[in-house]
Amino acid sequence: MDFDPVAAIMAWIGAYGLVGLFAIALAERFVPVIPSYGLLLAIGIGAADEAWPLLAGFLATVAGSMFGCAALFYSFRLLGTVRSARLLNRACRIFGMSADRVEHRTASFRRNQTTLAFALQLVPTVRLFAPAFAALFRGNSSGFMVASAAGVAVWNGLFIGLGYYASHSIETGNITVLALAALGGLLLAEAILFWLARRVRSRRPGAALCET
Repeated sequence: MDFDPVAAIMAWIGAYGLVGLFAIALAERFVPVIPSYGLLLAIGIGAADEAWPLLAGFLATVAGSMFGCAALFYSFRLLGTVRSARLLNRACRIFGMSADRVEHRTASFRRNQTTLAFALQLVPTVRLFAPAFAALFRGNSSGFMVASAAGVAVWNGLFIGLGYYASHSIETGNITVLALAALGGLLLAEAILFWLARRVRSRRPGAALCET
């Protein structure tokens, strides 16, 4: 694979330094033309090549991503309780969910908001829409933002660190290919964790009763 769009974009961003990293991390929350994991891998490789300091690059991307996350969350929050509930019910009806089930899901989200806000930032694509979901579910703003920041830091740190390590330890070759390989490994790990969680949950006493 000779075409390497991630490397081409990073070569352009490199001219703007940390400001460019902040801007691309912010833009990716709204226009994910190039997946974040590919960009973050390239940022780690750039840090290894001394295009920018590793820590500074990490902080710039976390700041940009969280700025976008907060903007999306508070934009939907401005809809108010009534409009949020109406929009949520309409969206859920598309997936065949009844009003009672929507209320149950809303209550469940509020009980587990911190865990979900953190975990959803580690799921490709879903992580971009998590702030809108949280706003529609009327989650606690401070709790959501703190948990999301932790998730963003783990996500960014994982791929930036992988890119930095790959640049020093292996032949990186095409950054886009490396990004796709890293995504495949992440999805496999998440699938295994999801399967294990389902197994543990199904074996809990009374789990069958709770599902009826």
